Amino acid sequence: MNRAAAEKLAEARLSPRRLEHSRRVAALAAAYARRWGASPAAAELAGLLHDVCRELPAADLLAAARRYRIPVGPIEALRPVGLLHAPVAAAELAEAGVDEEITSAIARHTLGAAHMSILDKCLYLADLCEPGRVLEGLDEIRRLAEESLDGAMAAAARYILLGLIERGRPIVPRALEVYNEYHVIA
Repeated sequence: MNRAAAEKLAEARLSPRRLEHSRRVAALAAAYARRWGASPAAAELAGLLHDVCRELPAADLLAAARRYRIPVGPIEALRPVGLLHAPVAAAELAEAGVDEEITSAIARHTLGAAHMSILDKCLYLADLCEPGRVLEGLDEIRRLAEESLDGAMAAAARYILLGLIERGRPIVPRALEVYNEYHVIA
């Protein structure tokens, strides 16, 4: 899929607000990719497409997860829009012929995963750090993303987990895997 096709798909699927978010994520992911050695073109496509299923109804995401044989645990069943939009989008895009490197980054952009590729990390961080997000604590992660990709991943994983805990939300085991990968005591 080329950039024009990705843009067209994003425009068809996303509200204006979510589309602008995706464009900012695409630009930042491409910048991170240039900085850390991934393909900026792949990062841009992943950024444009990462949320193409984000505005689908919960029932549609659950049905798509069944169709694509995506595991749905009790936490995903409670929050399908937030937690299933990424793997469903990745499966749908893979079925449409989008490159595996891009679909992997899309599948992992919300929860992360152990042993992420550079592109996976670039998209994960870009989605969190894009300039439209005005949240306390992001400036440190943004600074780290320019200095150390893994340092930024550690800070992002910690930030996300603490936010979930503060809001009393359950934590998907994959999010803990990401945290543990970057916080191993040596």
